[in-house]
Amino acid sequence: MNILETDAMVQTDGNLQLLSPLPSWLRPGRVHVFLTTEQPVTQNAGIETNPVSRAPQPGSLKGFRMAEDFDEPLEDFQEYME
Repeated sequence: MNILETDAMVQTDGNLQLLSPLPSWLRPGRVHVFLTTEQPVTQNAGIETNPVSRAPQPGSLKGFRMAEDFDEPLEDFQEYME
């Protein structure tokens, strides 16, 4: 396994733009990508990624009610339940 470290920018459409050319030894095939950022990430596509802000707060479920049919079997899984 070879390791390639390069800088990239995340475009507004979510695509990555590499800031340096790929080396000649990189061949077509499976690639695993690990991303790090120099800026703190607070939201990604509307999903909070900051673990501190996701911590439950006392009273945060006040007024929350579970649907009456929550424990009923789902129609989508009828064939598996027979």
